[in-house]
Amino acid sequence: MDDLRLLRHFEAVYRLMSFSAAADELRLTHSAITKSIKALETSWGTPLFHRTTRTVVATEAGKKLYPHAVNLLVHAGSIRDLVSATAQEINIVCGPIVLERVIHPAIVKFLRRYPEARINAISLPPHLAADELLQRKAHLIIYHASSLTSLPHRELMRETIVIDEPYWLISRLGHPIGADPYSYKELVRYDWALPGYDRHFEDSLPEQLRKFLQDNGAPSHRLLSLTACIELVKQTNILTIAPKSAAEAISANGQIAAAPLPESFRFSIVAAVLHETKRKPTIQHFIECL
Repeated sequence: MDDLRLLRHFEAVYRLMSFSAAADELRLTHSAITKSIKALETSWGTPLFHRTTRTVVATEAGKKLYPHAVNLLVHAGSIRDLVSATAQEINIVCGPIVLERVIHPAIVKFLRRYPEARINAISLPPHLAADELLQRKAHLIIYHASSLTSLPHRELMRETIVIDEPYWLISRLGHPIGADPYSYKELVRYDWALPGYDRHFEDSLPEQLRKFLQDNGAPSHRLLSLTACIELVKQTNILTIAPKSAAEAISANGQIAAAPLPESFRFSIVAAVLHETKRKPTIQHFIECL
């Protein structure tokens, strides 16, 4: 177990290329991380990093060790899961829209089979979610497909598309935009508030819409909550978007208007687990409930 602890510290230093950042992530002191790396280097008789006051660079030995360290940590985690297979706790990290609109209906379905289960779900940026998964702190991460494209160690993950539907435009009743048809040129005249908007999401937009947004400095507001965006829409001329199913449900009470965008782009949500996790039936069933 001590070797696994040292390897976990090594993996964090290598990935972050910083002793301080690794200490912060693992909630340890800088001194503790330094001692772990020195112990590992002494045990194996080779330096793993070249260190100066400003930089940390992996040696050739460190570069060779890293992929094996990741695999060992993942394998150790899978063994721990198998030993504690009776535990019905699932830790999920996801995007903000998923947390607001997708997770709770899935929990309702899931509890019909596993009524004693405990579900913990939080929202983090995708790269931090990947870290949580690799460190076995999360069993499952759920994000827009475009957000997963540049995640580290993606080859260790098994991905399942759980939702694929178009985004719709959301506006207040009586908005000057009026009824469709309308064009992007008309849409960018107004301020936008987009939930969970980041570079990966921007890259997933149709080229014409992405160009219009960039040329016009949109969106004006970036919020981590779809609910907050909807509240802005109700009270102003701000526009937002939501997945079709959510847009139809939100607009059903007659307080806002929802309509397809001029060019369809997709709310494509992917659930990702480590390959070994497929042996855990509770995780697989939760994915099916999504």
